Amino acid sequence: MRLKSVYVNQSVDIANKLFMTIPFILGNKLWKGFFRHKLVMTVSLITAIVIPISVYKYIDAKLDLLNNSVAKASNFASMAMQESVSFSSLFEGGNKWLVIILIQMLVVYFSNRTIEVLSGVTIDISGKEMIKSQFRNIIVVIRNWVLELVIGVGIAILIGILGPAWMEDVLKYAVGCYFVGYVFIDNYNNTFGLTIKESAVVVRHHAGAALVVGLVAKILLLLPVVGALLVSFICSVAATWYMHSNVDNHAGEIAFAE
Repeated sequence: MRLKSVYVNQSVDIANKLFMTIPFILGNKLWKGFFRHKLVMTVSLITAIVIPISVYKYIDAKLDLLNNSVAKASNFASMAMQESVSFSSLFEGGNKWLVIILIQMLVVYFSNRTIEVLSGVTIDISGKEMIKSQFRNIIVVIRNWVLELVIGVGIAILIGILGPAWMEDVLKYAVGCYFVGYVFIDNYNNTFGLTIKESAVVVRHHAGAALVVGLVAKILLLLPVVGALLVSFICSVAATWYMHSNVDNHAGEIAFAE
């Protein structure tokens, strides 16, 4: 019961910070200095190009499926249309993980600016450190993607035996939210030199916060293009703010310390 209460408190805490994120960003002008980071700007430009292309290809593929279905039978076409716009279909395969990889540089930037505001220090992150952060993000994303698939299989087997069937989608979605939120908390941990293994322990201790920030990220990703940009600063700022305000925080002065 006590553990449940801890996770509930974490969820409430991160929810409050998510609600206050936009005023926090505007009040502290977190975008200042953005254009000085050429690497961030370059990756942001690539992201702005790649994500719309991915969205276009996704929609085009769905339209082809729908047209083929219409040619076969009207009933089947109706089912295909429902599937094409369903909530879960927007996150087929690893699409959400690709977006999270692409926005990593933006996540690092806004996370660092949040730490600067909260700590009153200036974080000097080199291009080398940002690239290392990007590679770490790829490793964590692959790890989480695999774990999400494995746990999803376990859930399907368990629910197939015990039921009810509707619980399968709910549990799988919750697991997906956790692993998406995990990435933003891991980014904070990486800033202060925690290894992936060490970070995993910390994130598990903040599972309630990871679940909520991941839920918000997945909902925002429903918005083509702009959703990815919103996730990059709303979720990164909220997760960093949350982590920097609890017992697992670190002094801003040691950010990216060698």
